[in-house]
Amino acid sequence: MRSLTTYIIFCMVLFSACCHKTSVQDAQSFVYSRVLPQVKSVKPNGECGFKLGKIKSISYSDSLRNQGEYLTEILSLSLSSDIESKKGGNFLLSINKDLKPEQYQLAVDKKQISVVGGSPAGVFYGIQTFLQLLPPSVFGGHKISSDYILPAMLVDDAPRFDYRGMLLDVSRHFIQFEDLLEYVDLLAQHKINVLHLHLTDDQGWRLEIKSHPELTQTGAVRGTGKDIPVFSHASAPKSQAADTDPYGPFFYSQEQIKKLIQYASTRGVKVLPEIDVPGHSFAINKSLNTSCNTKGSADINGISGNVLCAGDERVFKMLDDIIAEVAALFPYDYIHLGGDEVNQNQWLSCSKCKKLMKTKDFKDGSHIQNYFVGRVSEIITKYGKKPVGWNEILHGGELPSGTSIMSWTGPGPGIEAAKKGIDVIMAAGQYCYFDMKEAKHPQEQGHWWAGFVSMEKTYSYDPLESIPQESQAYIKGISAALWTEFLVPEQEQFYYKTFPRLCAIAEVGWSEPKHQDYEGFMKRMGAYHFKRLDSQNVKYRIPRASVNIEGDSLFLIKPYPEADIYYTLDGTKPTFESEIYTKALPADLRDKLKFITTSTSGRMCKYESVIEKK
Repeated sequence: MRSLTTYIIFCMVLFSACCHKTSVQDAQSFVYSRVLPQVKSVKPNGECGFKLGKIKSISYSDSLRNQGEYLTEILSLSLSSDIESKKGGNFLLSINKDLKPEQYQLAVDKKQISVVGGSPAGVFYGIQTFLQLLPPSVFGGHKISSDYILPAMLVDDAPRFDYRGMLLDVSRHFIQFEDLLEYVDLLAQHKINVLHLHLTDDQGWRLEIKSHPELTQTGAVRGTGKDIPVFSHASAPKSQAADTDPYGPFFYSQEQIKKLIQYASTRGVKVLPEIDVPGHSFAINKSLNTSCNTKGSADINGISGNVLCAGDERVFKMLDDIIAEVAALFPYDYIHLGGDEVNQNQWLSCSKCKKLMKTKDFKDGSHIQNYFVGRVSEIITKYGKKPVGWNEILHGGELPSGTSIMSWTGPGPGIEAAKKGIDVIMAAGQYCYFDMKEAKHPQEQGHWWAGFVSMEKTYSYDPLESIPQESQAYIKGISAALWTEFLVPEQEQFYYKTFPRLCAIAEVGWSEPKHQDYEGFMKRMGAYHFKRLDSQNVKYRIPRASVNIEGDSLFLIKPYPEADIYYTLDGTKPTFESEIYTKALPADLRDKLKFITTSTSGRMCKYESVIEKK
């Protein structure tokens, strides 16, 4: 009898622990401490939570098959259970057209879990939030306990901006197709919805064009004795951007692009193609002989002969051929035409372009730029797409109707364009360019024209800052960019440059300012999100500790609570055998101090830090 009584009491205690009324504070604390980007609202949803082991089947319609199969694969692996797809399952995926397209609602109660989205993309984002509420190892396909309980809650979430993009420069240095697919997975986990592929530049043409095979025959390979020489950026240390010789041929076939687009679409990611003209066109000119008839002076990057001739009608016929194929291949509504850093002196010394200027009564090169952008915009529009270009296309006259800009040289051009009623994507290099160094250190790789772009600086950016209220609707979103002049994008290196700054961009683009808090963001990164990246073997840049000196004491400040700091005072590089920092050090040791930060998975920062001498 005593044993029965004890068992009943145990069951009552267990039921009480697993089935208490979820408070507002409980629900919000559980979600707000884990999810990235931060969600819009969380409410309790009943008394009892849901035990993961109860998931036996997932219910979804044919329109959500991709999302359902994605979730089924992850949960089957992590719960070591054969989860079925059938009607009446206790994990429900559905679409509600009354919601905004990327909005979702995640509901958990004692009987079931449901994700309702305004579109398949919205459902996918709801799935991502659900997965982030589980132990981080789920992202690596590792087993988690079937006894894990989610509290009863209702999450209602939607993005701040419609456009949340990431540019990859695959022209300067190529990114292998398989690596690109893995990169899409990571973008989607962060609710980034546009992969912007910079497919063409002076150093390479990376897309199969069937009407002009010369573009990849000549433009996709460089090296000694080739039309395109071995790439060496004038300012980049050779160890940072060293070519093999020959380099290539590297390009994406149209079949690969179709596979990429299909793969990305199941994860809510659209693919924006960029064909960069009329500048940055050395590879095109070498392939198709479309340059001005005099090279003129070199451009800002030290390259001459890289501007398309605006006075040669063959150029526009060639662009029509290319854009026709690009428009048919990429379903996204937009095609990016480039338009940046055009060396107009090459036009001014070209006989065909000078004849054009006389015929059109153009006063200077900016008018040719405007004319060229107008012609290309017409071609893009003819094939049912909308043009977008870098902010320099604002120069020289009126922008063609319906053309958007990306503001990269700073927020200023975007602010002025929005005031004129032009749609804008903010991509200010000072906040959004991941090829910039994160900090001042001799081993820190990257460019520096936009200053140091730390994760904290990226997080501090508000794309609507200084935008009048009546013009804010024209700011469509934000884009980060990873240019590869200074990088050989082996997977480890471009992950290092992307993460964790992309995590900051994701929250800036998705979450409302009232939900943005850098200290809270770093707590989530340390407690959960770095572990998610670790479980997927993403070699992100480990944030460095900072230094604070107060009087005679020197303090090392952890970038997040879970980080460890190792240090030495004898001039050697710190290792895991070195002293671990636990308390303040005497300030007079500053010149001897070397310290290094480790991740939650025990990985060490690439290089040690020292305190600079004044």
